[in-house]
Amino acid sequence: METHRKGDLTEAIVIAELTKREVPVSIPFGDNERYDIVVETPRGGLLRTQIKTGWLNDGTIRVKGHSQHTNSTGNTDKLYDSADVDYFIAYCHELETMYWINEDGFDSSIRLRVEEPKQVKSSINWAGEYEFDASWPPG
Repeated sequence: METHRKGDLTEAIVIAELTKREVPVSIPFGDNERYDIVVETPRGGLLRTQIKTGWLNDGTIRVKGHSQHTNSTGNTDKLYDSADVDYFIAYCHELETMYWINEDGFDSSIRLRVEEPKQVKSSINWAGEYEFDASWPPG
């Protein structure tokens, strides 16, 4: 599937999954914001949220933390920061699972480990710690 269409599918799935969980979702008008949706917390807080497609690779779910746009000079990549988004929701199609990641959780990408590695390190981001249902609502 073409990358842009896969991203559209990911957004549709995430919005449907949030709706099933009775999480209020607002979608900004147009395509000018750095975030895809705004989610409302149980206490009424509003969180700018960017939806990303994660893919399974070598025992991890890989998620890119930047956007890519094409202009007259070619492709341009731009990292997200706290001025752009509050959280990311990554959806992995292979596992049919959503992950809730704080903006400061990664820079240009993050890998969420789903399989036991050969060598355990303290820096491992375990996917289970980021699963949406285990980490919603944010603290």
